[in-house]
Amino acid sequence: MADEFIEQDFSGVDWYAEERTGDRFIRCRFHHADLTESQTHGVIFEDCDFGNAKFNASTHEESAFVNCKFERTSFFDATLTGCKLAGSEFISAALRPMTAEGGDWAYVSLRLADLTDVVLRDVRLVEADFTGANLTGADLSGADLSRAVLAEADIRRADLRRATLDHLDTSGLDITGVRLGIAQAVALAQHRGAVVEA
Repeated sequence: MADEFIEQDFSGVDWYAEERTGDRFIRCRFHHADLTESQTHGVIFEDCDFGNAKFNASTHEESAFVNCKFERTSFFDATLTGCKLAGSEFISAALRPMTAEGGDWAYVSLRLADLTDVVLRDVRLVEADFTGANLTGADLSGADLSRAVLAEADIRRADLRRATLDHLDTSGLDITGVRLGIAQAVALAQHRGAVVEA
């Protein structure tokens, strides 16, 4: 049976390899919590604070971390499938290697994050903030990057095939090795002032 927890302090909790389904946590605190190799299915974390927490090698399916704060939290080798992280903020978090497939990460803040070779495939990243982030070699194929902020980000060798790039400002970015579909490449060239002729 699923449980609901409101404004509770789970700091220091050891949920190593535990499996949780359908639980809901609202405005809870998880400082120094160990969720290594844990599994969540349909679990909701809303407005929760994760400081120095560990999600290493954990798996999450159809779970939500909405408007959460992850400061100095480790997601080493974590896998998130169809999860919602809308409005969440990552500060000095360890996010690689990490794999996310699908899900809604709109308005998430990943400023200055090291996302080298991270997989964010088919993820909705509308208005996500990647200011100063390292996205070198990241797999963003199929992602919706509409109105995302990439100021001073490093996107070299990133895979943007099938990604939605509407209202995305790539001016000033080094696109060396970036993987694009033909239509995307044409649109990017035109955006940068090129005249494309058949």
